[in-house]
Amino acid sequence: MTSTDWTRLYLDVAEGSLITAMREGMTRSPRQLNAVFEADAELLDLGAAGVLAMTVDTLNGGAELATAGTPYAKGWLTTTVSVSDLAAVAAEPVAVLVSCSLRRDGWTTEEARQFGRGASDAAERYGCHIVGGDTNWANEESFTSCAIGTIRGRPLLSRVGARPGDALYVTGRIGAGNAAGFRATALGRSEADEPWLPEARVVAGDALREYARACIDTSDGLLNAAVGLAEINGLGVEVALRSEIYDPAAATLADACGLPRWLMAAGEWGEFELLYAVGAADGDRCARALADRGLTAIQVGQLTTAPELLLIDESDARKNLREVLPLVRTIDPAGPLLSELHDLLAKGL
Repeated sequence: MTSTDWTRLYLDVAEGSLITAMREGMTRSPRQLNAVFEADAELLDLGAAGVLAMTVDTLNGGAELATAGTPYAKGWLTTTVSVSDLAAVAAEPVAVLVSCSLRRDGWTTEEARQFGRGASDAAERYGCHIVGGDTNWANEESFTSCAIGTIRGRPLLSRVGARPGDALYVTGRIGAGNAAGFRATALGRSEADEPWLPEARVVAGDALREYARACIDTSDGLLNAAVGLAEINGLGVEVALRSEIYDPAAATLADACGLPRWLMAAGEWGEFELLYAVGAADGDRCARALADRGLTAIQVGQLTTAPELLLIDESDARKNLREVLPLVRTIDPAGPLLSELHDLLAKGL
């Protein structure tokens, strides 16, 4: 790790500098197989026992939980956000730990019960269980999950290993997370009747480990994921967002609000699909293997030797992601989101 790792566009500058400083003060485990930022989960070599994958993620109150409008949905999302990191390294989930920071006057016992049921239902969906955790009182609620998994055999799948010319695919349509977050924050619509329950793509593991060269989940949005995969491999990227790649709800919402659909890929409420790089000869084979597991692989671009980070939108306009993503990140999702987006678009975003 170098002191300039955090300057990548994929990372928030302040967050990246703190991560770098923390890691410089830590002793690296001799068992660890990945370097910092190189995989969605940390990979530890246990020798004859195989490879252990571990990850931890926190959802803070406010914008990060905007897509989860009910206690059940919060529980489901808390489990999913960490298990999705296991999916991105093709690990088989074994167990999840959950830590909750709750306001004393903010939760009833029935709401707590529904949160637990959501977290547990998601874990069972992924073939594992919630095995414990921690609960504390706090001024702002937050939920942390630690997911543990195992990897059978080699090769290992991480963010590293992509090559120039590799095609980029996602394991399903994109934009559902940004649509859910946008409805809650910009339009004030409750998701109580039909909560959005994203699914970690753990079923993709064997297919991706066989064919994919690199992988990252889209929990921070598709465009952020594409930039991250390109930058960690020292490559450029061209992301082509055609109309057919969008989740129908995301496309409908963007059209109704007078927004270009590509914004549903630019926000940071991700949909927990997997974005993977695959060689030209293996693209169709991998897609067929994913189809056997009930997933639809959709090509969204390619990695390039040139350093440019480009978006080709549904109107065939080409945009520089080095300019677009920082502007999108300046918007406060808790503020007048719709009007701020229209203002940026009027200025040529």
